[in-house]
Amino acid sequence: MAMQATVLQTRSRDPSFLRSVSNDELLHLIHDDFADELERLKWAYSIRSAEVNPLPTLSPSQILYKEDHDEVNRTLVGVLALRWIYNDQYNTFTTNQPESVKISRASFSWLHNFFSSNLTNSSASTGDLYALITSMVVNDLGKDPQLATKYRNATGKDISALNHDMILLKAVEAGLVTCLDRLPDNDRANIVRGMELGSAFNFGQLAQAENVPACLASLRAMKGHDRAFQMRFMEQLLDIAGADGHMDWLGAKKLIEPIFEGYQNVYDVAMGIISGELSLREGYDLILIRRAELLRKKDFRTLDVKDPKNRAFMRILCMGGVACLETARLYEASWMSLNNSVRQSLVQSLNVDGSLAEPAVQPTYMPALLAAAVDVGEKKEGEQDAKQKALQSALRFLSRVMTTTKKPSGPVTVIECSVLAVLKDVVQGTEFRSNPDILDSVEVPESAVAIGS
Repeated sequence: MAMQATVLQTRSRDPSFLRSVSNDELLHLIHDDFADELERLKWAYSIRSAEVNPLPTLSPSQILYKEDHDEVNRTLVGVLALRWIYNDQYNTFTTNQPESVKISRASFSWLHNFFSSNLTNSSASTGDLYALITSMVVNDLGKDPQLATKYRNATGKDISALNHDMILLKAVEAGLVTCLDRLPDNDRANIVRGMELGSAFNFGQLAQAENVPACLASLRAMKGHDRAFQMRFMEQLLDIAGADGHMDWLGAKKLIEPIFEGYQNVYDVAMGIISGELSLREGYDLILIRRAELLRKKDFRTLDVKDPKNRAFMRILCMGGVACLETARLYEASWMSLNNSVRQSLVQSLNVDGSLAEPAVQPTYMPALLAAAVDVGEKKEGEQDAKQKALQSALRFLSRVMTTTKKPSGPVTVIECSVLAVLKDVVQGTEFRSNPDILDSVEVPESAVAIGS
């Protein structure tokens, strides 16, 4: 017996519904359908900067719950960003984006056209828009530690050490994410196929060269599944659009021009690998090459991806999200002033693609840690020297993560080492501000299998 369609399912069959519904009305409709999932997001972890400016309007979670919940806000701002993109609301979308890196009108038009063209098809019982909203709401459920606990209680297996994408996939396979049951079989299959892709391949991690070429292998399985890939790509763009939603819900503050360009590059790489036109290494290196080209246009030196030293440094530039000449020079000064043995260790480890014979280490959350280290330096006297000292400390820590992370038992091609706890407990702590070298005494976190055999 088919489930009766909800109000949101019925109204969203035609994507032009996004033009007639208000922000507040859309939020309440989503709450009506996904109350359980939003409750779970209240428990999800988040990264919050130290300084938060008060805003003139209520946040999405304040509208729904009269209190703030970070991951609820992030998810719902992503949904609001979908509405702004579809309605071509450029000024709203770019609210509070720094002028120097604001997403261009041309890039926003690309987003508008891409989403509009991919949200036109609908089925009798629901539509692409509802499937996309569902995918967005469940995307970060794996960040709730209670979901792993629920899975353990149901199956007897502990998955708490896995990344949140893998935890979500396991929970879905165990039937613990019931909102997916409202979708037609083809829509549900597309979302699950996107989750399977995301469990091994993260768009943002490729954009930042945080992962390794072996992580791109799962893209090959998307051949013949264009719809699933397009849905996943839209969801990932909206995830970035809402990434700062726990601190600024007036616009899509994080989807700025450099990040959009990075995701456009990822799209090109993915399509090239799916079609078979690019090898995994060629696709990965395209990300590095385009970062180097961006900086070369701003008068930074030429970097050759075929040179292992340059390639390792290009990965670090990507992880640091370096998009201007001043920051590129800061990174180069920090890189060149590292001890030779540390720099050579990074050159070797950052050039490992990942295989059973030579597993690669994926330093998850390292881009955020590098950014936080530079941010600490900006707040101190003698700013440039302080930034360089803090960044050097972060790079030395990266070297230890890449070389001393223990290989888990069993066959593995990619080892994940999450530095989230170090970021939150050390780099964002008060002691690091006065003594960045404290990072040298921090133990490398436990590892987990990112990709097995």
